[in-house]
Order: sequence, then structure tokens, then C-alpha cells
Amino acid sequence: MSRASWDLRVLSWNLWELRGDLAALVEAVRDLEPDILLVQEAPRFVLPTTRLRWFARQIDRRILLGGAGGRGLAILATDEVAAQVIRRGAHPVAQTVSDLNSTYPRGVAALRLSVPGGGTAVVAATHLALQEDNRMRHAEHLSALVRGAGAPVILGGDLNETADGTARRLLSPLLRDPASPEEHTFPAASPTRRIDAVLVTDGIEVREARSVHSTRTVDEARLSGASDHLPTLLDVSL
Repeated sequence: MSRASWDLRVLSWNLWELRGDLAALVEAVRDLEPDILLVQEAPRFVLPTTRLRWFARQIDRRILLGGAGGRGLAILATDEVAAQVIRRGAHPVAQTVSDLNSTYPRGVAALRLSVPGGGTAVVAATHLALQEDNRMRHAEHLSALVRGAGAPVILGGDLNETADGTARRLLSPLLRDPASPEEHTFPAASPTRRIDAVLVTDGIEVREARSVHSTRTVDEARLSGASDHLPTLLDVSL
């Protein structure tokens, strides 16, 4: 960390409720060394807080948000990032229940961080719905949050649609995906679509943005067994 800039590595990953190859999952996160891990599909049913705490210990990160009642979202981070937290919170996003899939709870989990040297930034995790109308409602909610943030925003999540989707198009004037559309994330075993991303507003200097297909100790085959989504990575300077 320096007064001139604060370099952060943000990793966003749908963890499939820790149902995959846990050894590969833990090793991959250790290899990637994120300062902030934005989680979708954190454990929700059986001992959700205990299991999330176990995972956090394995990767030596603190749980800043998540656990029981977390709507499948969590934010884990290093002690250095935790020391910069001004506020943290999570809240639901309403949706229309039309089928069983639409009963999955949706929401936003967010941190406001003090940036060393001056200013603040918001880092958030979200998971959009499978139904287009619910994704649009969620996108409208996110747009209002970004407009009212009063600071640069980093938003990571499983967006359940590609960049040409209606919800993404609604968000695009405010939030851009700095990675190539060809950086596919789903399905993990043979990715053909980029439905996971870390989006940024103006004011975020992006140094690298990509999906992760393998790491130093986890090859493609093992990583594809860790979750049904691949992780997406963003290196930024604030």
C-alpha cells in the first residue's frame, strides 16, 4: 500500500454452496491471493455460518459479510482490507415468484472502504436471478445504489446473462466489464458464456481483468470441479 495508490486484487466466484472439489477450491483461492473475495452461492442450508467460517480459515481471510441469512452472498477479505471498512451491510432485493427457481433469495452485500491517501470506494457482491423480469428489477435496484454511492464502485457477481442481456444493458451506462466478452466463465467444464463479471464505475483504474481457467497448483480439470462457474479476477488501483 502507498499514498499514491492502493492496489487490490478482487476475485468474484459462485462457490456452488461448497458442493464441489473443496481441495481445488481452497488451493485455487490461495494461489490467486485475492485481497477481496466476492462470493455468490455461499452455503445457505446446512450450518451455513460454520461452513463459511471453515472456508475462510482455509484461505486465511476474514468474513466481513455472510453466513446465516446472507442470501447466498458473502465478502471475505484480508486484515488489511478489513481495517479500511467504514460501513458494511446487506439487504434483499424483491422479486416476483413465478417458479421454484424464483424463490432463491436475491440481494446485495456491500462494503464502503476508506482509501488510504483520501476518498472512499464501494465494493459489492450480488447474484442476479434466472428470470429476466427479476434480473431487470435487480438491475434497477443496483443502478440506484451506484448513483447514490458518491464513490467509485466495484460490483462482482453471477449475473446470469451475458453483456447483451437486458439487465446488463440497463447497467452499462454506469458499470462496465473491463474484461473481454470472450473471457467465458460458464459452464466451468467447457465455458461458452461470460455470465460472471466484476464490473466497475469510472474512477477505478483497472490493471488486469480476466476469467481464471487454472492456477499455479490447480489445473483446468480440477478447477472445473471446484464449482460450476469459473472465477473472475480484477486487479485495480484506487
